[in-house]
Amino acid sequence: MLGEIVAGSGLGALVGMLLGLSVSHVVGGVIGALAALLGAFLGLRGDGPAGRTWRIGAFGFACLIAVLGGLSVRAYALLAPSVQDDVAAWTRAGYPADEARAYVALERLGVKPAQRDVIATPAPGAASDALFAGPTAGLCARLATMPAPVKLRLLRGAGVPYAAIAATAEAAADPAKALAAGMEVLCGG
Repeated sequence: MLGEIVAGSGLGALVGMLLGLSVSHVVGGVIGALAALLGAFLGLRGDGPAGRTWRIGAFGFACLIAVLGGLSVRAYALLAPSVQDDVAAWTRAGYPADEARAYVALERLGVKPAQRDVIATPAPGAASDALFAGPTAGLCARLATMPAPVKLRLLRGAGVPYAAIAATAEAAADPAKALAAGMEVLCGG
């Protein structure tokens, strides 16, 4: 019986956490289909021995708890870098602390920095990983293989704060190093 509970709750926790952390409805549909396939594969049916009812119950309970946990992690950005970490990253890239705070406010809240023109406001929480692909994901993918002059031209044309990265890199004593630091902040590595 304990083995049935562990098997059902493990599968339920996996499916629930993935559902809770996913943003896209497509991901939710794929995970639901995956859960059905795993349930059939692992014998998550009620027509077997009495121990399987424990597995089904544990699956449902663990899935519920994990969905709530995943939603909490996503809603409160528990896995995202802190505001201080983001400001420190912009500062390491060569921006003054006040300007770094302004860009973090733009990135997270859509608040326009003073005396700057904003073409498009990024969505809050612009992290770029598999579950939370942010607005920089496409730009970063295009820039990954480009030579430095092309990167600068694309950044200048992408609007604030991207144009500011290009301007800072061009004005720096070592433009290549400044551009690499700006790309690290923008694309996460």
